[in-house]
Amino acid sequence: MLFAGCYAPDGASALVLQLARHHRIQAIASRLVLREAERNLRRKAGRKAVGAFHQWLKTTTVAVVPTPDDALLRRFEALIHPKDVPILAAAVASGAEYLVTLDQRHFLTSAVRLRIKRPAVMTPGHFLKDIVHR
Repeated sequence: MLFAGCYAPDGASALVLQLARHHRIQAIASRLVLREAERNLRRKAGRKAVGAFHQWLKTTTVAVVPTPDDALLRRFEALIHPKDVPILAAAVASGAEYLVTLDQRHFLTSAVRLRIKRPAVMTPGHFLKDIVHR
Protein backbone atom coordinates (compact mmCIF):
# COMPACT_ATOMS: atom_id res chain seq x y z
CA MET A 1 0.00 0.00 0.00
CA LEU A 2 2.89 2.38 0.74
CA PHE A 3 4.39 1.53 -2.63
CA ALA A 4 1.13 2.16 -4.48
CA GLY A 5 0.43 5.35 -2.57
CA CYS A 6 3.78 6.85 -3.49
CA TYR A 7 3.85 5.52 -7.04
CA ALA A 8 0.29 6.39 -8.07
CA PRO A 9 -0.73 9.69 -6.43
CA ASP A 10 -4.36 9.47 -7.59
CA GLY A 11 -5.34 6.07 -6.20
CA ALA A 12 -7.00 4.89 -3.02
CA SER A 13 -3.61 4.10 -1.44
CA ALA A 14 -2.48 7.70 -1.96
CA LEU A 15 -5.68 8.93 -0.32
CA VAL A 16 -5.01 6.73 2.72
CA LEU A 17 -1.50 8.23 2.96
CA GLN A 18 -2.97 11.75 2.73
CA LEU A 19 -5.40 10.99 5.55
CA ALA A 20 -2.45 9.96 7.72
CA ARG A 21 -0.48 13.05 6.70
CA HIS A 22 -3.39 15.27 7.74
CA HIS A 23 -3.89 13.46 11.08
CA ARG A 24 -7.27 12.01 10.11
CA ILE A 25 -5.97 8.50 10.80
CA GLN A 26 -2.94 7.18 12.66
CA ALA A 27 -0.34 5.47 10.48
CA ILE A 28 1.30 2.46 12.10
CA ALA A 29 4.13 0.49 10.48
CA SER A 30 6.98 -1.78 11.40
CA ARG A 31 10.53 -0.98 10.35
CA LEU A 32 10.34 -4.00 8.06
CA VAL A 33 7.36 -2.53 6.20
CA LEU A 34 9.07 0.84 5.81
CA ARG A 35 12.31 -0.75 4.57
CA GLU A 36 10.44 -3.02 2.16
CA ALA A 37 8.45 -0.11 0.74
CA GLU A 38 11.59 1.96 0.15
CA ARG A 39 13.49 -0.97 -1.36
CA ASN A 40 10.65 -1.79 -3.75
CA LEU A 41 10.19 1.85 -4.73
CA ARG A 42 13.92 2.15 -5.50
CA ARG A 43 13.92 -1.06 -7.57
CA LYS A 44 10.64 -0.65 -9.41
CA ALA A 45 9.39 2.92 -9.36
CA GLY A 46 12.23 5.39 -9.58
CA ARG A 47 13.36 8.60 -7.97
CA LYS A 48 10.06 10.48 -8.05
CA ALA A 49 8.23 7.78 -6.10
CA VAL A 50 11.13 7.40 -3.64
CA GLY A 51 11.04 11.17 -3.12
CA ALA A 52 7.28 11.01 -2.49
CA PHE A 53 7.88 8.28 0.10
CA HIS A 54 10.57 10.30 1.90
CA GLN A 55 8.36 13.40 1.83
CA TRP A 56 5.48 11.41 3.30
CA LEU A 57 7.72 10.11 6.09
CA LYS A 58 8.92 13.66 6.87
CA THR A 59 5.42 15.11 7.02
CA THR A 60 3.50 12.26 8.66
CA THR A 61 3.54 10.95 12.19
CA VAL A 62 4.09 7.22 11.83
CA ALA A 63 3.97 5.02 14.91
CA VAL A 64 6.79 2.55 14.30
CA VAL A 65 6.15 -0.72 16.09
CA PRO A 66 8.87 -3.12 17.19
CA THR A 67 9.53 -6.50 15.63
CA PRO A 68 7.35 -9.09 17.39
CA ASP A 69 8.93 -11.75 19.56
CA ASP A 70 9.43 -15.32 18.32
CA ALA A 71 6.40 -16.68 20.20
CA LEU A 72 4.06 -14.31 18.40
CA LEU A 73 5.73 -14.96 15.04
CA ARG A 74 5.18 -18.71 15.47
CA ARG A 75 1.42 -18.14 15.89
CA PHE A 76 1.16 -17.04 12.26
CA GLU A 77 3.67 -19.32 10.52
CA ALA A 78 1.06 -21.73 9.16
CA LEU A 79 -1.34 -18.95 8.17
CA ILE A 80 0.64 -16.74 5.82
CA HIS A 81 3.73 -16.69 3.59
CA PRO A 82 6.92 -16.73 5.71
CA LYS A 83 8.10 -13.29 4.52
CA ASP A 84 4.79 -11.79 5.66
CA VAL A 85 4.66 -13.39 9.12
CA PRO A 86 6.52 -10.45 10.79
CA ILE A 87 4.19 -7.94 9.13
CA LEU A 88 1.02 -9.68 10.26
CA ALA A 89 2.40 -10.31 13.75
CA ALA A 90 3.44 -6.67 14.14
CA ALA A 91 -0.01 -5.49 13.04
CA VAL A 92 -1.70 -7.77 15.56
CA ALA A 93 0.70 -6.81 18.36
CA SER A 94 0.29 -3.09 17.67
CA GLY A 95 -3.42 -3.18 18.40
CA ALA A 96 -4.14 -1.57 15.04
CA GLU A 97 -7.76 -1.52 13.96
CA TYR A 98 -6.89 -2.10 10.28
CA LEU A 99 -4.16 -3.68 8.19
CA VAL A 100 -4.45 -2.00 4.79
CA THR A 101 -2.79 -3.90 1.96
CA LEU A 102 -2.97 -4.68 -1.73
CA ASP A 103 -1.38 -8.11 -1.26
CA GLN A 104 -4.23 -10.32 -2.53
CA ARG A 105 -2.08 -13.43 -2.64
CA HIS A 106 -0.93 -13.52 0.98
CA PHE A 107 -3.02 -11.20 3.15
CA LEU A 108 -6.41 -10.91 1.49
CA THR A 109 -7.23 -14.58 1.79
CA SER A 110 -10.16 -16.34 3.40
CA ALA A 111 -7.76 -18.09 5.81
CA VAL A 112 -6.40 -14.79 7.12
CA ARG A 113 -9.84 -13.17 7.28
CA LEU A 114 -11.29 -16.12 9.20
CA ARG A 115 -8.49 -16.24 11.76
CA ILE A 116 -7.60 -12.56 12.16
CA LYS A 117 -10.46 -10.39 13.39
CA ARG A 118 -8.33 -7.47 14.54
CA PRO A 119 -6.83 -5.82 12.71
CA ALA A 120 -9.38 -6.03 9.93
CA VAL A 121 -7.38 -6.88 6.81
CA MET A 122 -8.59 -5.00 3.75
CA THR A 123 -7.68 -3.12 0.61
CA PRO A 124 -7.28 0.68 0.62
CA GLY A 125 -10.60 1.03 -1.22
CA HIS A 126 -12.47 -1.09 1.32
CA PHE A 127 -10.76 0.76 4.16
CA LEU A 128 -11.92 4.12 2.79
CA LYS A 129 -15.49 2.84 2.44
CA ASP A 130 -15.37 1.41 5.96
CA ILE A 131 -14.22 4.62 7.62
CA VAL A 132 -16.75 6.72 5.69
CA HIS A 133 -19.64 4.47 6.74
CA ARG A 134 -18.75 4.27 10.44
